[in-house]
Amino acid sequence: MKWLMACLLCLGVVIAHADEPAAPTAPPMRVRAHQEPAGTLMQGETARIVVDVLTSDFFIDAPVLPELHVDGAYLSLSAETPGHLVETVDGQTWSGVSRTYLITPLMSGTMAIPSFEITAHLGAQHTPVTVQTQPLSLQVQALVLPQGVTEALIARSLKITQTITPDDGGLHVGDTLTRRIEIAAEGAPAMMLPPSRFAPVDGLTLYPASPVVRDAVDNHGGFVGGTRVDTASYVIDHRGRYTLPPISVRWMDIRTRQWRESSVPAVHFHAWWGAPNKPRFALPQRGFMPRLLGWFSSDAGLALVMLAVLAGLAWYFRAWCTRQWRRWMDWRYRWRHREAVAFRAVRRRHSETSAAALAQTIDAWVRRVADDGAPDSIGGWMARYGDAALSDQWNALQDSLYGANGSSWSAKALVDGLADARSQWKRSRWRWRQPPALPPLNPAA
Repeated sequence: MKWLMACLLCLGVVIAHADEPAAPTAPPMRVRAHQEPAGTLMQGETARIVVDVLTSDFFIDAPVLPELHVDGAYLSLSAETPGHLVETVDGQTWSGVSRTYLITPLMSGTMAIPSFEITAHLGAQHTPVTVQTQPLSLQVQALVLPQGVTEALIARSLKITQTITPDDGGLHVGDTLTRRIEIAAEGAPAMMLPPSRFAPVDGLTLYPASPVVRDAVDNHGGFVGGTRVDTASYVIDHRGRYTLPPISVRWMDIRTRQWRESSVPAVHFHAWWGAPNKPRFALPQRGFMPRLLGWFSSDAGLALVMLAVLAGLAWYFRAWCTRQWRRWMDWRYRWRHREAVAFRAVRRRHSETSAAALAQTIDAWVRRVADDGAPDSIGGWMARYGDAALSDQWNALQDSLYGANGSSWSAKALVDGLADARSQWKRSRWRWRQPPALPPLNPAA
């Protein structure tokens, strides 16, 4: 009897479990991760880690991918539009989405990306499914920086543009000039672009603005590159000419592995005292006199006042100005007709072939140097400072001009002889002007 009761109890338990519904199985999901482009990366080069999430059912919402952190690299989940995938595996249709991580290694060697979990809700039952990815290993080649380069930027192309506001000039003290620098790099994320450094300039107050960085995508949502916009405003404190230095970026072309430099030119501008429509003195009235005073306080008004003052001073001191003008004209005439200028003309005749031209130039110099106390004729020069060679050359020149049979003469020998005679004359004048070495023996009381 006990044996029969035990059998009936076991049978009841089996029937009760048979009536319960079976636990639903989770829909299948698979993930795969790979590097694009495949192969060895350059240190500082940006690559893509593409993660494909597939299921044979359907997604209720987008899969959740975590924010990853890898030592020695910039790694971020790209904001690209997810790509839709449809594949056939073993006769079964699998569909899914693709997401992308952007990674920029900062260290060389082998870089490991550990496995991570991806969670998605599948099927009509909103079943949560979590799948673990396979770990990845990246090979990174060391980058050698050229001399003078401290930051490595690797891209396929780079363009830097500059915008100046205002661009029509006419700046005055108190105005603001804005300089905007935009860097657009293909193949490099925005976070890798270097900041534009705005150097301070004397006379200007610098106000830099926060940078604007963003990644660019193409029409299909694929990553293209990054852009960075830096802006600075310069407030003009003093009148003068100013120069904002050029800005350059050194970068490596990943296709050719060559270093290049992109730059924008310097900015030159001039600032005046104050804007014509902004008088220096605040005037609450708006009548004729306030407008007139406002105009006189502008650059044009101040310039007119200064010209009027100078004209009045010139008229009041016109006699003194006339004397100074004549004195300056006399000095200018003497400077242009001094003895050194006249003898320079003689030196330029050292290759002269015309006896008349050479004699005329020498005669003009003799007449000019006679005003400084020198002999007033060539005969006097030869008698006091000349020698037999100079006398022979001068007599040959005169015979060529006025004699029946022309004698042979040399312009170079004659000019050199006159130069030696002139040097002796200058030394004699210097000795004459020297004060005596000893005081007089019997000075006057």
